[in-house]
Amino acid sequence: MVDIDIVAKSDVINRWGMPESLHLPISAKNKESISKYIGNIVAELSAPNTNNAFLVEVSVPTSINTKLAVWKLPESKVLHQTLQVWVHVDYKGYRKAYIKAFPDEDISSLILDHIQNRKMVKVMGFNYTRIIPVSRGANSSSGALSEQWGIKYHSTPQMRKINSEKKSFIQYADLSSLVKMLNIKTGGGVMDAVNEAQKLLLEE
Repeated sequence: MVDIDIVAKSDVINRWGMPESLHLPISAKNKESISKYIGNIVAELSAPNTNNAFLVEVSVPTSINTKLAVWKLPESKVLHQTLQVWVHVDYKGYRKAYIKAFPDEDISSLILDHIQNRKMVKVMGFNYTRIIPVSRGANSSSGALSEQWGIKYHSTPQMRKINSEKKSFIQYADLSSLVKMLNIKTGGGVMDAVNEAQKLLLEE
């Protein structure tokens, strides 16, 4: 049983309005934060004691609102995957680490994607993020103008101060991160796919 990061939980509920069953951790301050708030570290996927990549076992939520449209998508199985790969934002061998974790999974045509952009993770004061395989199209699309806006915004002195004073140890996915996890192209500045994805949070 993991603890609840109250500040992060408040953000995902009050700022992003995500349903309970879509509270998905995507970033963490340190190794201890992963163990305390996300799941059990069951293996180190990088060289011993380097703390660059971990295989994390995460518990499935006790209740999921299966009426939400998002659960009708086959890609939704990745959201609450019980075994997840988490890497340090500066670690370059993350593809090798993922293959070590899932040697039977064919990712030859896919990109290993940091769910939260690595620059964004760092400017927000986190050091680790979850990685998943996505298509080249989804990966390229998510790195478009909207992501650059986010990095620029969080790099301002005001936001650096706010983030440094914030008492959260992990971060949950917002709607744009959810779209990326579902392997959907997020689009450019207007992010039509993200706006369209609001429908995935509705009951059918």
